Amino acid sequence: MDKLKSLFYQDSLLEKLHQIQITYGYIPEAEIENLSEKYQLARANVYGVISFYSMFYTEPTGKYIIRICDSISCHLNESDSVLRAVKSYLGLKSHQTTEDKKFTLEVVECLGHCGEGPVMMVNNKIFTKINKNKALEILNDCM
Repeated sequence: MDKLKSLFYQDSLLEKLHQIQITYGYIPEAEIENLSEKYQLARANVYGVISFYSMFYTEPTGKYIIRICDSISCHLNESDSVLRAVKSYLGLKSHQTTEDKKFTLEVVECLGHCGEGPVMMVNNKIFTKINKNKALEILNDCM
């Protein structure tokens, strides 16, 4: 397969994965099987693409996806205290979803606001220079 065809092939698969994620909120096993057949790929290859991109999910997520940055700059600004408070408040470990499917908690390496840490993201909204009290206030607003 030449390079141009390969790039189109990858973009097409990624676009389809995005469409499925938007439709279901995650990528169900049946859709992975369909993509595997459509693109004549092993299911492991489709899973490889999904697992490479942290914003793809193979299980249902919460209405609110909480991402807490734990890069070195956020960590130095005590993101660990924010993370502990959020875990305790939600009763979750990293990469878990509440039973009511309201919240999913993720610890991420970087949210791109390194000079403003600690940083927390709720769905697509960024909150900078937070502390544990501000983080819990943000979560209360989601209730």
